[in-house]
Amino acid sequence: MDNIVKIGSREKIKECIAAELLISEADAEKIFEYLAAAYEENGEEFGCVSQSTEGGQGLVVGGGQYYINLPKSIAMVMALILDITLTKGVLSGICGILGVQSQTFFKINQHNGENCLLREYLRQKNEVGDYGYLAGNECLNNDLECRHRDGNGRCCIRKEDIEKALMYFREAQIIRF
Repeated sequence: MDNIVKIGSREKIKECIAAELLISEADAEKIFEYLAAAYEENGEEFGCVSQSTEGGQGLVVGGGQYYINLPKSIAMVMALILDITLTKGVLSGICGILGVQSQTFFKINQHNGENCLLREYLRQKNEVGDYGYLAGNECLNNDLECRHRDGNGRCCIRKEDIEKALMYFREAQIIRF
């Protein structure tokens, strides 16, 4: 991955960060502020260019000139730490850098009983079996929020709901059968 390289005013550095990471100016401001706090002394990656005369009078007005020479991957990780919403392409890039396939992240809906079914799949040692025993019996996972549990703590999941969840797991390659 490329480096973000720029010398200029605070605004120019923020514009460069925003353009390179495809984020908003407000989010680029957060990254800039983090860099300014983390790199108190001028380092190789980020700092402020000191331009003053022998008498100590600053030549630059408005906060000085900054420089940045930082790998995009580090800036992306900073964005994640700062809870900045990144585009899917940026997230795929971060996952690639970390050696994680982006397809490993899937949404499991607790309310629809998907967490419960996945737990049962794991209890059965990764074997897909008949989950009909869940319906009509006491809920095995009563710690979960589930729409299929009645007021008496019994599971009322239908066979169609089970099959739908299992198909989602199969398509997402969470389970194999």
